[in-house]
Amino acid sequence: MKILPSFVRQAWIRLGRRAARQAVRKRESLNSPPADVSLHMVISHDMLLMGLLAMRSLEFHSRQHWAPFFHDDGSLTDDDAREIRSHFPDGQVIRRAVADRAVAEGLRDHPVCRENRVKHHWFLKVFDTRHYAPHDRYIVIDSDIVFFQRPELVLQWIARGEKTLWLMEDTREKYSSARADLEKEMGFRLWERANSGLDLMPKAAADLGLAEKFLQRCAPTAREYCFLEQTLFCVFGSAWKWGGGLLPREYEISWTNFRRGGAVCRHYVGPFKNDALFAEGAFTFWLQNQLFRLKIR
Repeated sequence: MKILPSFVRQAWIRLGRRAARQAVRKRESLNSPPADVSLHMVISHDMLLMGLLAMRSLEFHSRQHWAPFFHDDGSLTDDDAREIRSHFPDGQVIRRAVADRAVAEGLRDHPVCRENRVKHHWFLKVFDTRHYAPHDRYIVIDSDIVFFQRPELVLQWIARGEKTLWLMEDTREKYSSARADLEKEMGFRLWERANSGLDLMPKAAADLGLAEKFLQRCAPTAREYCFLEQTLFCVFGSAWKWGGGLLPREYEISWTNFRRGGAVCRHYVGPFKNDALFAEGAFTFWLQNQLFRLKIR
């Protein structure tokens, strides 16, 4: 997209945002949410439209409702919360002030976890999703993902009651410190290139004792503090006795303008991710939605 003239690029992105808003408004009558797996997203004011699009695209391609938990990072307005509820009336919006009190109490025996959660909202993705998950398994999804096909692996994981843990595979390793240093501190091998954009989580794998150990040993020397949350998900997966691994590359992470053919979903990353998400992801999903409606008429 960078090769396009600026005015063309900006017009295309504006049209993509309009397509996203139209696609988000189209709620269908679908199957009921999974009975024993919850879906969670940490969401901000600035990422609101993207987050709603992520949820709607997952709903559309899985052909079921999800009753998602939206975890306010502290920036949502009352109008934002009302908008979320209007699009996902079966979902819940967990406001930050309420979560701060509840999760702080839940972490009372893990002071390092509690301290790091307060430091940055990224840790809401670890601790708040675990705290509010009502079942033994849950799914965490980032707001900058769009689905383009039916996520068969995710749906099979739900249907089979699997205890495995799955994360996305990144284009390169983005951990808080070098993997070799982390492995030395933790005493076991870590998965390579794990990314926490989409996480299939057994609740027991999100071990607060392990999280406390990791943050106590590795947070003070972190070279990239912003990747501590992602690294902690990797630690959970690498230590989990029931196995799992990294999702197939059809669950795509890429920095390019366009996704690869056959992508089930795409996690948009990089400095121009918002532009690419609206210009490519939103347009594609809107078109899929329109074609589907024509097909069933």
